[in-house]
Amino acid sequence: MKRSKRNMVWTVSAGMLATLILSGCHRDMWTQPKLKAQGTSDFYLQQDQYRDWEGQSYGMASRPAVKNTVARGHLRQDEAFYTGMSNGKLLTTLPPGVKLTRELLDRGQDQYNTFCRPCHGLSGDGKGMIAQRGQWPKPVTSLQDQRLREIPIGHFYTVISNGLGIMYGYGSRIEPEDRWAVAAYVRVLQLSQNANAKDLNDDDMDRLINPDKYKNGEGGHGAAH
Repeated sequence: MKRSKRNMVWTVSAGMLATLILSGCHRDMWTQPKLKAQGTSDFYLQQDQYRDWEGQSYGMASRPAVKNTVARGHLRQDEAFYTGMSNGKLLTTLPPGVKLTRELLDRGQDQYNTFCRPCHGLSGDGKGMIAQRGQWPKPVTSLQDQRLREIPIGHFYTVISNGLGIMYGYGSRIEPEDRWAVAAYVRVLQLSQNANAKDLNDDDMDRLINPDKYKNGEGGHGAAH
């Protein structure tokens, strides 16, 4: 009999404890309002309004960054390197810190073939595969034009970064270092298609006149040992 009463007491106590615990849990603990990034919010309606195309007002859910905020690692104080310009003028040479090396040109060739060749062509003549298929409303610019052969190298960097005409910018796709590599490689392409034979040394002239002589590494300095 005493055991039955003791069990009843424990049962009632456990029930009261469970009721007490459950009474402290509110449904809003797991149904709290949430906001999606770049979404809308009635809470912020009075502080930060914008209107959609229908004229309806909304409050922005995302708080705007403080004015002039710069992302970590993107301060970019080197104007010449990051803009291709200095004192409002296009750079005529590579910016300080960018060395003209074979590695730079090889990297430029790789990036050019990836991003530029489909339109501008292997030699930069504007006859890439996309251009040949007529997928542009007007002819693709030839990088071999006299105007572009004489234009400062900073022009190519800024165009790669920001785009020009129907060409969109690659600033978010190509790193600044690679943009300079492409600009340097464009100069190589221009020189390759407009070189003056008088500027060649005797060995290069011989290779130009007698190409068969140098096939398979034979002849001149290109001979295999």
